[in-house]
Amino acid sequence: TDKKQIANLLASTISKNSSSQHYSPKFQAIKKQHEKKPVKFTSDNTEDYNQPFSMLELKQALQKSNDSAVGPDDIHYRLLTNLPESSLTLLLTVFNSIWESGIFPPSWREATIVAIPKPGKDPSDPNNYRPIALTSCLCKTMERMVNNRLMWVLESKGLLASEQCGFRKNRSTADHLVRFDSYIRNAFAKKEHVLAIFFDLEKAYDTTWKHGILSDLYDLDFRGHLPTFIDGFLSHRLFQVRAGSTLSDTYEQEMGVPQGSILSPVLFSLKINNIVKSVLKGSEASLFVDDFALCIRAKFLPHAQRLMQLCVNSVQDWISNNGFKFSTSKTVCMHFCNQR
Repeated sequence: TDKKQIANLLASTISKNSSSQHYSPKFQAIKKQHEKKPVKFTSDNTEDYNQPFSMLELKQALQKSNDSAVGPDDIHYRLLTNLPESSLTLLLTVFNSIWESGIFPPSWREATIVAIPKPGKDPSDPNNYRPIALTSCLCKTMERMVNNRLMWVLESKGLLASEQCGFRKNRSTADHLVRFDSYIRNAFAKKEHVLAIFFDLEKAYDTTWKHGILSDLYDLDFRGHLPTFIDGFLSHRLFQVRAGSTLSDTYEQEMGVPQGSILSPVLFSLKINNIVKSVLKGSEASLFVDDFALCIRAKFLPHAQRLMQLCVNSVQDWISNNGFKFSTSKTVCMHFCNQR
């Protein structure tokens, strides 16, 4: 019942969920092997996405900001959006200095976490809370500028899987619903069975492999200031949980991306992006951030079951090798047919 104890219990649970001890022994061995070689983003920074930020980018980032809660530094968006031109020029100089030096401010790695109880779950269990990170509005403003450049490169070069519709312009869940509806109707027209599995990743944001994100950025040929900023953003993150007006002790977020941050959705999308490559030919995949669906159609049900099991095995291998885990209680299989 003590507020400090409640805050510390929630904080220790969140820290444990983001700990590498949460990973399977198999993945811990993979992780240890890969992290022996650090990812180096050495570049002459002539790439378009590594150029200094402009005043237009800063003003657009501030215009898109929401009236959200402040982080540990207590600097509100309202203050930033009402700065005079001379102060904006100074702020832009500071941002470009951080960008070009590659030195990430330590205070930007700190977060105040508000734990939101999940509806319909036992509130006395600390695992039944969704951690929302309140970070520096200054950091989120710069994150938004970096995120715009990152998304521009990903979209212009077609680096994101076409099956991914989460947090992308002109895409939504409706795209997947229409495709899924058409897939089932076409199967019915040919008197085929459809098997669909709707996967749910367990603690997806909390367990995302940070080194894996950096490796994926490197494999996509990102170099210089942009991936260096992301490296600084992900490293050595600390947080305190707030229960009422009481703050917990300081804990470390070893793995994962902070929920509530600007960059987190696209960084998670990058890490989960290659799951579609593990899907076997002839199946249909849909991806919306961490929600993943897999469909198989066949004339005979045993054949569809066999194909689906092969697909599940392939996807499970990818999941195990990348530090994720499916929630068995939330993952559902459904059978669609119009035959007796």
